Amino acid sequence: MSAIRSHSLSIGIVGLPNAGKSTLFNSLTENTVPAENFPFCTIDKNVGVVEVPDPRLESLSKHYQAQKVVPSAITFVDIAGLVKGASEGEGLGNQFLSHIREVDMIMYVLRAFRSQTITHIYERIDPWDDFQIVQTELILKDLDTVERKYAEISKKARVTKEKEIQLQTGTLEKLKSALGEGIPAIDVQLTKDEKEFADDLWLLSSKPRLFILNVQAESLSDAQTQIKMFEDRLPDCRAIAVDVKIVGDLSRMNEAEKFEYIDLLGYQPILIDDVIHTAFEQLQLITFYTGSEKECNAWSIVQGATAKEAAGVIHTDLSTGFITADVVNVEKMIALGGYQQAKEKGLVRNQGKGYIMQDGDYMVVYSH
Repeated sequence: MSAIRSHSLSIGIVGLPNAGKSTLFNSLTENTVPAENFPFCTIDKNVGVVEVPDPRLESLSKHYQAQKVVPSAITFVDIAGLVKGASEGEGLGNQFLSHIREVDMIMYVLRAFRSQTITHIYERIDPWDDFQIVQTELILKDLDTVERKYAEISKKARVTKEKEIQLQTGTLEKLKSALGEGIPAIDVQLTKDEKEFADDLWLLSSKPRLFILNVQAESLSDAQTQIKMFEDRLPDCRAIAVDVKIVGDLSRMNEAEKFEYIDLLGYQPILIDDVIHTAFEQLQLITFYTGSEKECNAWSIVQGATAKEAAGVIHTDLSTGFITADVVNVEKMIALGGYQQAKEKGLVRNQGKGYIMQDGDYMVVYSH
């Protein structure tokens, strides 16, 4: 994933029919899309843009009494339920798979509760197996993509020893072998150059993963065992247990009603804000800030991004003409009374283009 990001990243919500995808999407976006109890209720993708809750941006905008506030955001895409054979066009497979190609991360919603009234398409409850069904379809589609590309590149490789063609051929052979064994592209060990080429293939199984186990109160303890299994088997993943129905109920309440409802539950459920923050973390993003009386912004960048790359997120011209940047922690700055006071206390540091941005940095860029 590039270090340079815009305000909005996209996450595809996927899973088998009746897993709770559309209910979760409705809660995240406060949009109303059909969530009835039958397969393929979601046919066209539904898209909603969600602000990332950010108390620091709120404090910054109050400090400046800003006329305009622009938060970071995540675009959630509710994608049609998938079944076995989607890679060959079963169900709504082709539409489903083309929609996944466009997102930055996949959020798998997996059913981990039993119900007499809500049917499971395969008539059993097994979140790991449900994930395997979805992932297998992604891998099969990727294998088709890689084999087509390999057929095209290998013709060139026979008539040229050009370094780039050899690199591409080697990368495709690695991917073809792994995908053929059921290993997703995200788990294939590639060099930096190989990865750059592989990124251009837009492989479905190369996306970062977040797992939402849709539970009910009585299945919470079972879900913790499931979460441990997911995280043991897939060290790069995050898995959280969410009662999607409760999340849906809470999303329609005011603050006082929410407090009363949670008090009646007797435990603190995972809320929509928790899901959004977990997704943000799994994308390995940090937030930095710019601000004035006119406008305060929260900007999303990948961990490890430099000051020059961060400047490019604000505007490409700032990256091109980058000279230096003044940087200070936004919370410390506000606590001292503002930018000038932080500067007087020696907390504002002038940084060059190679400075690694930290979460919570407030930035002033100097460019020509």
